[in-house]
Amino acid sequence: MLVVLKKVIYMVVILVVNLYICSYINSIFTSRIELKRGYRATKMGGLSYPAVKLFKYLSRDYKINIWEVFIFLFSFLMWSVIPITPNLVLVNVDYSLFAGIFFYILVLILNVISGGETSYNFLFAKITKKIGMTLSFLIPIIFSATSIVLVNRTMSLKEIVNSQYEYWNIVYQPMGFLVVFAAIMFQFKLSGINKKNLFIFSDNAYKEGGGFGKVISRLSGYLRLFFLIITLIILYLGGWHSIYFIRGEAALILKFYIIFVILLLLDKATSDFDDYIYLSNVNWRFLIPISIINFVLTLGFLISRNVFNFI
Repeated sequence: MLVVLKKVIYMVVILVVNLYICSYINSIFTSRIELKRGYRATKMGGLSYPAVKLFKYLSRDYKINIWEVFIFLFSFLMWSVIPITPNLVLVNVDYSLFAGIFFYILVLILNVISGGETSYNFLFAKITKKIGMTLSFLIPIIFSATSIVLVNRTMSLKEIVNSQYEYWNIVYQPMGFLVVFAAIMFQFKLSGINKKNLFIFSDNAYKEGGGFGKVISRLSGYLRLFFLIITLIILYLGGWHSIYFIRGEAALILKFYIIFVILLLLDKATSDFDDYIYLSNVNWRFLIPISIINFVLTLGFLISRNVFNFI
């Protein structure tokens, strides 16, 4: 019991520290790219800005609804099956990839439902459409992850990392890596971490203000993005395996922040989308077909090699 408690504390500390650092990096990049004084004009380069912003939200409103409670709980529960290191994993199961995707989908649906709520009623007319469109961006991720499962013959994230001791999966699945990275970029756009996201949230939700519920929504947005980045690293980039003289844990941190900064720069380099149907069209016309083609090619290659011995 004590070992599990220590792992929980370690996991929470890691997530909170990364949340603060990524929020700070996001603030610095936003101010410099948009040519705002903001964070640069404060002492220590705006290092305390994420904490100040947190207290600013908390001073507005302390009320919280049941949906936000579920979002808060499942956002952390989603990380219970993710192996940060070989020993730092809360729940070690053989189907951790499936469990992680399931929790992610659940958190995503809860966010959309909570975002469609106002003080008067739920906007059910938009909730179903938003849930369907948001989940559609997970289809290429699921197909690409299934291809990785076929290659490594396991659904355990720890075993997938261990199977990359010689070559990373990106060598065998470059097309899948590009598809998953693009899908994560679209999820980044839909999460709206850098701006008020009216895709997930209703118009009235911002007119009515935000307090502790706003903090939870931003926390969930960051944790979902962290989950996708770590999953990408585990599936394609060797997880915690060392890179030359860089130890495994340091290599994992380096990969994480490189991908986060690239996503942040791509988000700033691309225009904001008021009509998210455009992203959906790109997803259905390009990402999903490419992920299906990659899956079929992977399946055909494995059948040719293992069943008919052609390769």
